[in-house]
Amino acid sequence: MMIPSLNYVVFTHALHALHNGNMHYCESLGFTYEEIKSLSSLSLDALFFISNTSAALLTVTIHHDRLDQSLKQSCQESQRQQQIDRAIRLGGSIALLNTYFGLTSNETCQRRRLTGVTVPHGRAPLPDETTDTRLWHLWQQYSPGSIHSLNALDVMMQITEELSRENTLPVSLTTVWNRIAHCEQERQNRRMSRAG
Repeated sequence: MMIPSLNYVVFTHALHALHNGNMHYCESLGFTYEEIKSLSSLSLDALFFISNTSAALLTVTIHHDRLDQSLKQSCQESQRQQQIDRAIRLGGSIALLNTYFGLTSNETCQRRRLTGVTVPHGRAPLPDETTDTRLWHLWQQYSPGSIHSLNALDVMMQITEELSRENTLPVSLTTVWNRIAHCEQERQNRRMSRAG
């Protein structure tokens, strides 16, 4: 398979823009009005000839600031995707994935299928008292503050992994999230009752 030349790619994009009535796009590429008129009347044979010419017709300019921003965004998105996959592997529920990542139930189900994760039916069993106490102590030790941040989710995933290593029955991320949310709510209620 041949990789199309840069000339071909730019000219076909320009022609596509022209056919859609977007002459400004062609101007933004640097074509003059006369060149745009000539391009619009090119035959297919002429397009192939110009596209495959060995003469350097184009100059490429790299916008370093935009490239740097795109590279940073792609790195952040890659980390986000890894975090989603990790949450799914650790038994994150649809509600959890929606809360932290905005995934719909369909998106969550598709991601589970792609990662080969199956979810048991029904509610996850509550951890025993020893595991529950350990869970709460780990949360108090590593808690970044608000339970609603991605940093908090990362801590909950670490707790889930640690508890699963320590127990014969693995603990799901959803169970850890629910228990921490419940304990945080109880702690908040106690503060409110003391203040009132």
